[in-house]
Amino acid sequence: MFKIFGTDGVRCKVNEEPMTPDTCLKIAKTAGYLLARDVDKKSRVIISKDTRLSGYLFEPLMTSGFVSMGMDVILVGPLPTPALPMLINSMRADMGVMITGSHNTYEYNGLKFFDNKGRKISKKLELSIENIVLNEKKYLEITNKNFNTGKAIRLEDAQGRYSESLKLSLKKNTNLKNIKIVLDCGNGATYSVAPIIFWELGCQVIVINDEPDGKNINKNCGAINVKALSKKVLETKSDIGFAFDGDGDRIIVVDNKGNTIDGDKILALFAKDLLNNKKLVKNTVVATKMSNLGFENYLNKMGVNLIRTDVGDINVIEAMNKKSYCLGGEQSGHIILGEYSNTGDGILVALKILEILKNSKNKTNKLFDNYHSYHQEKINLSFDNNLNDKMKNSIKKISSKIFLNKQHLRCLVRESGTEPLIRVLVEGKNKKEIRKEIKLLKIKVEKILYDK
Repeated sequence: MFKIFGTDGVRCKVNEEPMTPDTCLKIAKTAGYLLARDVDKKSRVIISKDTRLSGYLFEPLMTSGFVSMGMDVILVGPLPTPALPMLINSMRADMGVMITGSHNTYEYNGLKFFDNKGRKISKKLELSIENIVLNEKKYLEITNKNFNTGKAIRLEDAQGRYSESLKLSLKKNTNLKNIKIVLDCGNGATYSVAPIIFWELGCQVIVINDEPDGKNINKNCGAINVKALSKKVLETKSDIGFAFDGDGDRIIVVDNKGNTIDGDKILALFAKDLLNNKKLVKNTVVATKMSNLGFENYLNKMGVNLIRTDVGDINVIEAMNKKSYCLGGEQSGHIILGEYSNTGDGILVALKILEILKNSKNKTNKLFDNYHSYHQEKINLSFDNNLNDKMKNSIKKISSKIFLNKQHLRCLVRESGTEPLIRVLVEGKNKKEIRKEIKLLKIKVEKILYDK
């Protein structure tokens, strides 16, 4: 039996379970039933997608599933994931679905679900959907036997609505004129809306990877690979560069010297700014186990507490919502600015960075130079079949025991929630030592994965 939900919604290669036509139709009907059954009026769902080719397959499938359950569907076409929560709230929708494979290449696709408050659905609700979809008897019980169906319409001005909501997040007197920026849209969902927003705000905009063909999304570009962005920033003598992932909820920055600025460095900038303006709720930032120790030490020196969660922006968001924290994110570039959004939003984060930059007398390389990162080595080990319980337990023990006598090092071994990979991280101050340790760790994990 296959599993439907991973770290961030549903995701796998197209036409493999659960991203097959039959299963996706079942997921749509089940999600519609569970999310809209308590609504008196006819329910409505908003469906968006990124630019990958298989969006043409899954958009009509999801539409059919919801319409068959009596729901009205609003189609908004290619838009960044964070546009969906905004539209859900403004249009009083009961739920939203983003069809996206996020940072993966075009062979992958997936589904991200949002509730009527524009928040990603809970793990509990994911489990309820999974239990019905994978149980034929339960699934037949929820199937609509009524001849009344819903209808589908296409919303033409969704991009404009999202654009205006983002511009309203800026202070009224913010002037971004004369700032020269490079945008790497990753041939994804930001390709159309991002350049327009920054141009309208007065920036000098240079754009790369903004010509999606359905197959080039995230292909050696965007937040996944910033080499082209770094080169373009230096070549054009720009002030800063922004790279978005395929669905626009992640951002990586390149400074004026071509240096890569990851999510930890971005979070550090916002933490410092919010703290100085007395707006950092409970002097706390939420991040994941992947965040750098140098980042944590920097926060602690400022009197800021760091709460670490399991990997996945949904875990960060849940921790933020639980205590009403206003800042959280991941090293990979998911940054959640709780005052403005319920989810990561690459364009929003870029705009707020420019706002800080404009009020600063520093160049961008100085703006982000707040701490020295510890060295981190990362490797990914692939496996063909699902891990059995014995293998999972063995891998878990490695993380907890391997460095008991080397407490100056930090180790993380985990199963990816989006791909058939074991992700391994070793962190410390001595680069040679951590490279040696990760090689030894790789051998231990491979022995579990590949030894018969």
